[in-house]
Parts: sequence; C-alpha cells; structure tokens
Amino acid sequence: MSILGIAFFTAIGYFIIVYKMLGRKKLVKTQLLWDILFTLGLPILFIGTFSGLATAVLAGVMFSVFTSLLPKES
Repeated sequence: MSILGIAFFTAIGYFIIVYKMLGRKKLVKTQLLWDILFTLGLPILFIGTFSGLATAVLAGVMFSVFTSLLPKES
C-alpha cells in the first residue's frame, strides 16, 4: 500500500477517535488545536524514518481537510 493510502486511513482513524471523544461541537471549537497537533506535533514521533514522517505529515494534512469539511455551528 502506498504512503497516500496509509496516510488516508490514518487520518480517518484520527478523525473517528477525536470525533467520538469530543463530539462535533467541541471538535469544531478546537479545530485549530487538533490541526496543529496532528500536522506538526505527531510527525516529531516519526522523525527517524522518512516513510513514517511522510505518512504522519500527510495524515495530518488530510485530517485538517476532514475537519474543515465539518459543518460549523448553526
């Protein structure tokens, strides 16, 4: 499986876990925090390998896209 496929499924996993943990309302409120955490913070854990770092960064970017597609509070 390619890095993009792995990153996609990782981002889906992040999204499901955070959505279940916080709910939509809190997730939308704290969207910037989670975007920064998953896009910049998580790749630090995988800094030893290029594929791990690339997967973590791409998953963070995809997670940011997923959270931006959530409807805002109405």
